Amino acid sequence: MYLLKISKQGSVIEDDGVFGIPEFKEVLETSGLGTKGLMFVCYVTDYDSPYRHFTLEERLKAVAKDLFDNYDWKGIKNKKIATAILKYTQLQYDPLDAQLAAFNEKIVEYTNLMNNTSINMENATEMQRLMVGVDKVLATRQTLLDAIERRGERSKIAGDRELSYLETLQSQKNV
Repeated sequence: MYLLKISKQGSVIEDDGVFGIPEFKEVLETSGLGTKGLMFVCYVTDYDSPYRHFTLEERLKAVAKDLFDNYDWKGIKNKKIATAILKYTQLQYDPLDAQLAAFNEKIVEYTNLMNNTSINMENATEMQRLMVGVDKVLATRQTLLDAIERRGERSKIAGDRELSYLETLQSQKNV
């Protein structure tokens, strides 16, 4: 994961500055949430989550099922979880990754639309236009993926924190 680290045993590594973020500390210290609650936040929100390819609605249910064995886990509606998700989203925000996530969700919507629409004489032209549009969306998505790849892995600095955008640019100039 990007912001928080999850051990191979499946728990949040708490020495990674987690308690310094009040929203995360609240989740960790709340009975019935704790480490699993914070893992829920990570898996639902993180750009590098293994669930990242699901739409938000599907991701909420899949993560709840996998962590709590319940698609309708009541913690989804918990204010502390919602606040932690918002904080996580703010802390990890990256414009390229945010755009990629938006494109991925739209591609899923296009795919569902095409799967649920039969082609007939009345809508054949419209469906063809839709397919051309999807091709353009996929090309733009690939451009984003290329930009993300050129950016490289997220670099770490002392204290296990990320380099800022300006620090990254400066370090690339010094090479």
